[in-house]
Amino acid sequence: MSRKIHSVILVSLALLTSIAVMIVPSYFTRGISRTEVNKKIDLPLLLNDDKKVKLVFFGYSGCQDICTPRLHSLSKFYNALDKETKKKFGVTFIDISNPLDKSLPSRFATYFNPDFKGLFLDKKSARLYARAFDVFFSKSLLDKHEYNHTSNLYLVTKKNRHKRIRYIYTAYPYDYKQIKSDIQRLLNG
Repeated sequence: MSRKIHSVILVSLALLTSIAVMIVPSYFTRGISRTEVNKKIDLPLLLNDDKKVKLVFFGYSGCQDICTPRLHSLSKFYNALDKETKKKFGVTFIDISNPLDKSLPSRFATYFNPDFKGLFLDKKSARLYARAFDVFFSKSLLDKHEYNHTSNLYLVTKKNRHKRIRYIYTAYPYDYKQIKSDIQRLLNG
């Protein structure tokens, strides 16, 4: 087989794999938008502020296909919340790409909403967080500046010093009615 044909086959397989990573989970979870977890996590940078409940989203700065539309819809959701809820609730974007500019995740997150937090992680920490949250990510075979990654939302709570993943929202568009109900119940409980 010639190198050119071999390269075309590899690129085609990479493209199909990238598409499958994004579509297949949505297909099999259709109708299932939320999973209750209640998993204890001990991650140093997460929830180190006064927020009692947070939605956490993993992605990478500059991601146009997944992160941009989801962070935009999260901003609309967040802006519709009342002031009292916003005092105890926040949104954190965790960058899995380990950018050279450590301020990039924060700037990317606050582009969508000035109240959003962007978190930079080194490679080791990114793997640690991905393992704790069961997040999949890998470099794209087609473009060295892009990543394939899951697009779940994670609702995390903090009580005293204990942090827990309470819910995972998998279906997009997210069920914001359900998310709001979960946030209210956790803040009042």
